[in-house]
Order: sequence, then C-alpha cells, then structure tokens
Amino acid sequence: MNFPIIPVPAANAAIQKDGKILLTRRSASIREGGKWCLPGGHVELGESWSVAMAREVSEETGLVVVKSCLLGVYSDPDLTVTPNPYYGKFHGQFVVATFLVTEFQGEVCPNHEVDAWGWFGIEELPTPMLRSHPVRVEDALRFKGVPFVR
Repeated sequence: MNFPIIPVPAANAAIQKDGKILLTRRSASIREGGKWCLPGGHVELGESWSVAMAREVSEETGLVVVKSCLLGVYSDPDLTVTPNPYYGKFHGQFVVATFLVTEFQGEVCPNHEVDAWGWFGIEELPTPMLRSHPVRVEDALRFKGVPFVR
C-alpha cells in the first residue's frame, strides 16, 4: 500500500549561556530515550515554528524564551517517519527549524521527558546524542547572524 509522503514540522532550541548550549537527556520512557539533544518537538496544528519552539522549551526545561532568532532549517533525508500508531498512515520527513535562544527567564526545571541536563561547549558534548544534533550545537556556537538551510 502506498502512503502519502509529507513534511513533518518540528522546532528546537539552542539555548546559549556563557558560550555553552543547554542539552537535555531524553527519559528512558520516550522515543530514543537516553540520548542527549536540544529541547524541542513537533509543531502542533495552528502553531508557528517559533511558538512551538517556545512551548517545547517551557514544557521540557521550565525556561521562558525572551529573545531568539532563527539559526537554520534542517532537513535530513534519514530523519523519516513511517506508518505507525503515533504518526498514522503516512511516510514523512522531519523539517526542523532550530532557533538560537540568547535570552531566557527562569531556572532549568525539567519535566518527565528529561532525566538529565547540562550546559556544554563543542569540545565537551555528551554521548550518545541524537544523530542530527551535534552539528546544530556547532552551528549555534559559530553562528554569525545569517540563518541557513542545511
């Protein structure tokens, strides 16, 4: 049976503080549990990428985004969705808007999706990480103000 192939919008945040980026480790109970990543998730129906990013940051870390800018749009042909009970009957490819967050309020207070967190520089990234996230951290730490598509 053929299923439609559609883009799956998602958003995440490279939250920067003192030259480091906030990473969270996914709880064992969720998909790809035990891996480190940028906070983020799916764009819900009716949301913009920036609103989805701020919502996911708040849900996963307890932080409130004050100032952010688009870092880039990432579309990896290997990051796909196949028909399953969660996503339904379609094939899709994630298209992720990553934002650089330079101002935020609050203290990190993770929810049930996160079992650890920390601030990391490019030379000290934890493992294992979601496959597509190390390049996003590197891009964030070297960002010169012009968003790109990767």
